[in-house]
Amino acid sequence: MNQINHLSSSATVPEVADVANHVGIAIDNATLTDEYLNGENVKLKGNATLMVRGIGSERGKELKDELDAADTRRDALFSALMHFLRGYQRWNKNSTGESADVLYAIIKSHGANIPRLSIEKESAMLESILGAFQKEEATQAITSLNLTELVADLQSEQAHLQEVYQQSAELESEKPEVIAPSSIKRETQVILNDIIDYLNAMSKANAAVYSTLAATVAELVNTLNDKIKVRHSDTTIDQNN
Repeated sequence: MNQINHLSSSATVPEVADVANHVGIAIDNATLTDEYLNGENVKLKGNATLMVRGIGSERGKELKDELDAADTRRDALFSALMHFLRGYQRWNKNSTGESADVLYAIIKSHGANIPRLSIEKESAMLESILGAFQKEEATQAITSLNLTELVADLQSEQAHLQEVYQQSAELESEKPEVIAPSSIKRETQVILNDIIDYLNAMSKANAAVYSTLAATVAELVNTLNDKIKVRHSDTTIDQNN
């Protein structure tokens, strides 16, 4: 029987998941009364199942398109407000310039480039800004600049985005937990390699019981390792040409 080599560390996530699954099936089919081996196989098959599930899962946040659209509209309204305020400041007419300064100061006290923040941080900043706009001095400034409708639209879009965000969070919470396959790839390889070491030893100590299973696992793992070697050889040749 060929010695079973450890699975190559260059195996991809799908390759690790696939070979772990096939080795698990081979151990099940062997129907050996080996408590240690069967216990390790339970762990191996469990990880293989999680990896396969993770590979096939959809990535991305629920309602992402709707969130992105709401965020874009909110950013456009905020940008329009900033353009109006800067325009009034440059016009520098006493009655409007002072009002623009009041609102601009409120916004700037919350930091620069607010639309470049994450959705969560931007929402927090705008909630605070819009809250400050409710104060008497700010309300008068908004009215004097004829920005009441624009600010109302910004408030409405902010509220809409918050509503969509909440819906998204609720939908996310209902999803079954999916583990990133890459996060358990190494652990799965360790379990598999431990099984390989065990089978290499037991096939020598008790060939009558373990040699058939060991030969099957050797075929599965060594065949994959050979494919990985060929892949790396082809990559090296391409890089040298």
